Amino acid sequence: MLHKKRLMMFIFGCSVISVLIGCKKIGQENKGGAQQEQKQVVEVVTVKIGDIEETIPLTGDIHGDKEVKVYAKVSGKLNRKIKTEGDYIKKDEVVAMIDRDEEALKFSEAEVKSPIDGVVTMYFVGLGEAVFPAQPTPRDPVVMVADIDNIKVIVYLSDRDIGKVKKDQPARITVDAYPDRTFKGVVTNVDPAANPMTRKLKVEITVPNPGHLLKPGTFARVEIIVQEHKNVLLVPRVAVLEREGNKIVFTCENNLAKIINVLTGAEDEKNIEIKKGLEQNQEVITEGNYALTEGTKVEFVR
Repeated sequence: MLHKKRLMMFIFGCSVISVLIGCKKIGQENKGGAQQEQKQVVEVVTVKIGDIEETIPLTGDIHGDKEVKVYAKVSGKLNRKIKTEGDYIKKDEVVAMIDRDEEALKFSEAEVKSPIDGVVTMYFVGLGEAVFPAQPTPRDPVVMVADIDNIKVIVYLSDRDIGKVKKDQPARITVDAYPDRTFKGVVTNVDPAANPMTRKLKVEITVPNPGHLLKPGTFARVEIIVQEHKNVLLVPRVAVLEREGNKIVFTCENNLAKIINVLTGAEDEKNIEIKKGLEQNQEVITEGNYALTEGTKVEFVR
C-alpha cells in the first residue's frame, strides 16, 4: 500500500514538472513572437545623383492652328453638304449649298466656300435648317474649317503657376487615343492678364501634327516643362512622407528606423529632389515606411 502511494506521488510530481516546463517553453515562444512582431521588414534604396524636370501638369482642349467659322452670304436653308466632317478642303472650294430663301429664286442655290485650306471640323446647322449672313446680326455659322497641320492646346494656369510659364517653354502632350505616344509642343502665347471671373491665365501651346492624329475638339493632358534641375540628389517619391507639416524620410541606423527632416524641390512621377537633409549614397526606406516610428527595429532588403 505504501509502495503504491509513493508511486502515485512520483507520477503526480512528474506531471507537475512537465506542465511547468511546457508553460516555460510556451512563454519563451510568446516572448520570441512578440520580439518578432516588433521587427519591421522594409525596403531601402540608395540616394542617387540625377536630373529632374519641374513641370506643371494641366488639361486642355485641342483646337486647329487656324479656325474659321464660315457663314452663308445669303439667307436660306442648308440644302446640301458637299464636304462632311473630317474632309480636307482647299481655299475657295465649295463646302455646302444653300437654298436661297427668296420667292423669285426659289429653286436656285448659293455656294458656301472655305476661306482657307484645312479640314471641315463641324457643322453648326443641320440639313433643312435656316442659315443667315454674319451681318447685320450674327447668327450661327454654317461650318467650321480648321488648319490642323499644327494644332493648339488651350490650357489655363492657376494663381500659383502664373509666374512660372513663359513663351518658348517646351511641353509634352498626351491623348487617350494614343496612350503610348507623347507629342512635343512649345508655349506660343501667354495672355497678359488673368480672367477676372476665373482668376486663371490662358496659355496656348502649339504642337506639330503630322498625319493629323490630334483632332480639334478633343481632350489633352499637358506637362509644361518650366525648369530642369541637373546633378541633384534624388529619391523615389514614396520615400518622402509628410507628418505634422514636415517632409521626412526614414533611414536605418544600427537596424533601427531613424527620422530625417528633408527639404524637397522638383518632382516628377517617380522621383523627388532633395535639397537638404540627405547625402549621396545614404539609404532611405521606400517600402514599409508609412506606419514606421522612430526607433522601430527593422530588417531591410535592397
